[in-house]
Amino acid sequence: MAGTISMKRILASTCLLSALSAGHALAAECSISIGRVVPITGPLADVTKDTPWVDENKIKPINDAGGLKVGDELCKINYKIYDSKSTVAGSADAATQAILQDKVDFLIAQGTPDTTNAPSDLCERNKIPCVVTGVPIEAWLLGPDGKPKEYKYTFAFYFSVGDLVKNHLGMIKALPGGFNGKIGYLYPNDADGTVFAKIFDPVFKQEGWTPVDPGRFQQGLPDFSSLINQFKRNHVEVVTGVLAPPDMQNYLQQAAQAGFKPKMYIIDKGTGYPEPMAALGEAGYGLLSVNFWSPAYPGNSTYGGYDGQTLVDRYEEATGKPYVPPLGYDDASYDVLLSAIQRAGTKDRDAVLAALKTTKLDTVDGPIAFNSQNYSVQPLAGAQWRFDEATGKIVKETVFNEVYPSVKKTGEMKLYE
Repeated sequence: MAGTISMKRILASTCLLSALSAGHALAAECSISIGRVVPITGPLADVTKDTPWVDENKIKPINDAGGLKVGDELCKINYKIYDSKSTVAGSADAATQAILQDKVDFLIAQGTPDTTNAPSDLCERNKIPCVVTGVPIEAWLLGPDGKPKEYKYTFAFYFSVGDLVKNHLGMIKALPGGFNGKIGYLYPNDADGTVFAKIFDPVFKQEGWTPVDPGRFQQGLPDFSSLINQFKRNHVEVVTGVLAPPDMQNYLQQAAQAGFKPKMYIIDKGTGYPEPMAALGEAGYGLLSVNFWSPAYPGNSTYGGYDGQTLVDRYEEATGKPYVPPLGYDDASYDVLLSAIQRAGTKDRDAVLAALKTTKLDTVDGPIAFNSQNYSVQPLAGAQWRFDEATGKIVKETVFNEVYPSVKKTGEMKLYE
């Protein structure tokens, strides 16, 4: 009998130790899951050419060191990329899968309103802390009625339309030698073209400049000769517009053939990325555009310690490709979210939400601090594309920084050649 009791005690003790060991192991394991909704496929795919390099560059060193220090624990970071397919519906499907099926702890969304706004709404509905970027603040903040939305769980950082206007005006006024006040419009009949025309037309007129507006034209227009002839007849010296790369290439080739050479082009959209610009060849040399991120931006990554130039150097060395401007914002998105988790000392969503509200963070995009409407306005500058004879490549120089002097100038503005 004594032997039986003794054996029962041993078995009981063994079971207790096993249970305690299992419980201890369970408690020791901490992981945080982050979903990132971005346009991997579709017309916006250029936005995410840094994916998944940027994710690995940020997360792998943290996990290799044991994880993110959260309170008394080290938590491994698990990330998953979700394709928005460059559409509103695709981004909603991607966010739904991340939140409801995969049950991620937190969400990041990047790359124009088509990819950011539906996930933002879903995060609000499901009470998931969310960080978005790559969308002008007004395009994220304002609803269809033009009134600001009230965000509780979603936080955005990017440039504002007001600063975009100041930047364009400043670049035109800084044109070497000035100009005759005749300004030509290249605004297509799409969402970007109609919005930009409505924003800039009254501003240019207020400056006393004379617009030469051929009207909204269809994307993919094969023949720009009528527009070019209007510019020539009216002695246009500055041309502004929003063109996709194919339209930009067609227009510039036809303008060169027609002998039309204004003093300045400020073209948004197609000028944002190096590969389309390289494909333009000499016609692209001297084009001006908004500089929404480059290594000239101030600040250092909180998680990694590198500045923008070091981030770019690492990316280009690892991939053999020129950097894309969203790289800095993609990197900073992780900094914002990881900092909030770490300051909260827990991955509890309410605690992380409270920490996001008090964010004051140094990043490669400059300082980020969210206001009462959950957004932070980031710097903006003006850039000009040049051919670098030393490297044999087209490069983007920061030539205007009066709106945000913290962005370093790397060159002087020149007339279009």
